[in-house]
Amino acid sequence: MAQKTPRPAAERPRRAPLGTEFRKLLGAVGLGNLGDGIAVVALPWYATTLTNDPFLVASVGAATRLPWLFALVAGVVGDRVDRRRLMVAAGCAKALLLVSLTAMVALGAGSIPLLIAVALAVGACEVFFDNTAQSVVPTVVPHSRLERANGYLQGVERVLNKFLGAPLAGALLAASTAWAFGAQAALVLPAVVCLLSLRGNFHPAPAGEPRSSVRSMLREGMVWLWRHPVLRPLALVTGVSNLASALMGSVLVLFAQDVLDVGPQGYGLLMTVTAAGAVLGALVVPSFSARIHPSTALTVILAALGASALTVGLLHEVAVFVVCYLLTGFASTWWNITALSLFQRLTPDRLRSRAFSAHRTLSWGMLSVGLALGGALAAALEGPLGREWALSAPFVGAGLIGLTLAWAPALVLTAGVIDRALAEAPDPT
Repeated sequence: MAQKTPRPAAERPRRAPLGTEFRKLLGAVGLGNLGDGIAVVALPWYATTLTNDPFLVASVGAATRLPWLFALVAGVVGDRVDRRRLMVAAGCAKALLLVSLTAMVALGAGSIPLLIAVALAVGACEVFFDNTAQSVVPTVVPHSRLERANGYLQGVERVLNKFLGAPLAGALLAASTAWAFGAQAALVLPAVVCLLSLRGNFHPAPAGEPRSSVRSMLREGMVWLWRHPVLRPLALVTGVSNLASALMGSVLVLFAQDVLDVGPQGYGLLMTVTAAGAVLGALVVPSFSARIHPSTALTVILAALGASALTVGLLHEVAVFVVCYLLTGFASTWWNITALSLFQRLTPDRLRSRAFSAHRTLSWGMLSVGLALGGALAAALEGPLGREWALSAPFVGAGLIGLTLAWAPALVLTAGVIDRALAEAPDPT
């Protein structure tokens, strides 16, 4: 029997490239996330040097997420102006705030109220930057390659945010807290350079088209999302899931210090575990996502997140934490790739910033609520349960929420509902 002749390497099919403009956007987002990764460790750690009250420490983290409750304004702006310029302006404002924070820390003038105020302002800048970045992706990448593009974005975000940012933050904190915040400010400049080199038309409205009022644009985006059969329940499910995640995040630094007994460098290394799982997810998920229906994927992801949180809360071991947070990182990236790709396919360009901001107001806005609830829960239970189990309670609560929430896709976000919405989605051309 004749053997099959192998196809020459030059004739083998190659994946279409994502393009130079996407790489520039990826560079800007990546540098921003490296700075954010330093902040995730540095902000709560610096807060613990000012107070040991779980609620006050959690309040600092909540302040960075609270602006997402008002993200609708960022969405309206993103659908009215050049999106690239908006990202540049947000990055520059964030850099100025971080320089101010660095000076405050270096002079020893820090306090919880001042830290919360700066965290609120930095969080507002991130709302404009991150919301707009997700709206730009479908402009620089064909819809057929969105999973790959979102996979790269998620991978770079996790590698730089947690895999590099977290341990780098630990090293910087060991040297000087001011260095940690100064490094974040320094990273903004190359990110802005990447954005300024981005080529293309990033204004959502065609030239000459009359502008609606801010109020009517705001209402249009909210109503469109609320009436959508897929994106509304997806936003609500994401919001409850984020609340559960924030319950854990509210006391994570104290859990690491007082339950797992690690120092600043050990804490930074523990945070890289999530990034390792996320990077694995970013590399692997795009290869199989087309073979698993989004409805099934969402159910599996929520169950995995719930089981991991519950296990960490009940078994206070570093090894258990490492395994569970590795799974959490993988599952979170899978969720983000699935949800973002759905959103970008289902939303028309002229509404994308507003609809995305409305989505994040419902979903990410719950992060600040969860952070505050987690800190309050731990503070309230410390007396009757002791510090170790009081700090474990938010993990147990998050696990129970996640396992319960896993039923939502099977009941609301069914395969039929999602398939019908995709068939009716706007033509990307």
